[in-house]
Amino acid sequence: MGRTILCPHCKSALNEDILKQRNSENICLVCGKPLWADKEDPNEISAYDKVEKIDLENPDMYFYDIDDEEDEENEQLRDVWCQCTTCKEVNAIPCNHFDIFKKKYVKLKDDVEIHCKGCGKAVTNPAIPKRPDGWRKRDMWVKDYENIPKCPICLSTKIHRISLTNKAASALAFGVLSAGHVSKTYKCDTCGAKF
Repeated sequence: MGRTILCPHCKSALNEDILKQRNSENICLVCGKPLWADKEDPNEISAYDKVEKIDLENPDMYFYDIDDEEDEENEQLRDVWCQCTTCKEVNAIPCNHFDIFKKKYVKLKDDVEIHCKGCGKAVTNPAIPKRPDGWRKRDMWVKDYENIPKCPICLSTKIHRISLTNKAASALAFGVLSAGHVSKTYKCDTCGAKF
């Protein structure tokens, strides 16, 4: 009689001889999850995941960080940080909403329903893959030109601030005649206007 193997997931006791007869030495006959969690490569999709049909190609969200003991001591307060693929909004989802944590993806529990807090879109795919390198917030490289100071005369953004030292030197050299220079804050490098 073979030795008894305990499934780390469902805690079922399985006979090694029966597992060998059914050619499923690595998968639990009760729950279908891998028996050797310590030997499993966390980067590979296991036989259990293939049965569950994990879809990593069409995600609703990407995850990029998971709180650990250093971030939060209380397990109930730990979050998985996800980003919506539609609106790029960051969502903090409690860790207890997930049942599988891998390096390549995390999987939501069957009874959990979440929505993006930015666009309100429901997460239909329970598998949330790791955010790919280079995938960032939308338009993060586009400068906000509306909030950059411009010259009122030529609308150039090539301006510099007039320093207090420059104003003081001008006041000492020209006295009252330097009032137009001392009262201004910026000088345009293109047309020379002071404003």
